[in-house]
Amino acid sequence: MPRASGSAWPWLLADNGDRIVGIRAPDGYETYLVQQWFGAFSSLVDQTADADTATPMEFEVTEINQNGITIQDTTKIRVDADGVYNIQFSAQLVNADNQEHNVSIWLAKSGSNVADTNTQITVPKSHAGGDGQAVAAWNLYVRLKASDYVQLMWSTPSADVSIQHIAAQNTPARPVTPSVILTVNRVN
Repeated sequence: MPRASGSAWPWLLADNGDRIVGIRAPDGYETYLVQQWFGAFSSLVDQTADADTATPMEFEVTEINQNGITIQDTTKIRVDADGVYNIQFSAQLVNADNQEHNVSIWLAKSGSNVADTNTQITVPKSHAGGDGQAVAAWNLYVRLKASDYVQLMWSTPSADVSIQHIAAQNTPARPVTPSVILTVNRVN
């Protein structure tokens, strides 16, 4: 393991990205730090899509982020270190139409669809004066380089389907339901 470039301290060890990851004692014993890369993001706005159009999910709220997992332009999940990342999300799907509609959700990496990541979910039709609702929630593992970004994409055949936030509710008191919740963490 090389020492940190330009470091006046030869006992600091660096990874390939020149991050300090360990300490070498004078006797040669090495101790490594555990660096964690993680982020939690959400959206508190309703999200719509034109029918049959690939649309990226948006995340305008950063709850927490550590070591370079960020959101760029509200849709691009960026990382600043190579590795395998676990991307977990939930999306509050709402259907205002009187018939069921499918929603497709998949992962795009640096502008290209990632093979074998699409899943379809059927959102129930409106009923008894209320919109149909479903929650899409799963996780995906993806290998990323520091220059990559990923987006959670979705499409629906009907503009009556959206991803909605729900205001805080009473009886009993419940917090706001974000339209989308996202967590990202580096697993290696």
